[in-house]
Amino acid sequence: MSKYCSDCDNLNLKDKKGNGVYKCKKIKKYVPTSAPACKDFANCYSRNKYEKQKLYDESSKPVSLATGIVIFILALLIYIYGKIMGY
Repeated sequence: MSKYCSDCDNLNLKDKKGNGVYKCKKIKKYVPTSAPACKDFANCYSRNKYEKQKLYDESSKPVSLATGIVIFILALLIYIYGKIMGY
């Protein structure tokens, strides 16, 4: 089974930067909870598997529908512009 930052005891849950991004006590950087475990990984036994899964899911949410539509429209406009310009 893979280990992620959400399973680590070094994750400071009180120092949150964004959705699923917390500060690591060991490397002193903000990391997403869905990132693979680093060499300083220490398994957290105080959180149960449901809490760990919730932390993991918090930073691995899929792109929203609105964001996907905007990206698609921009890509389509760039494609049309390229065709008009002869690329």
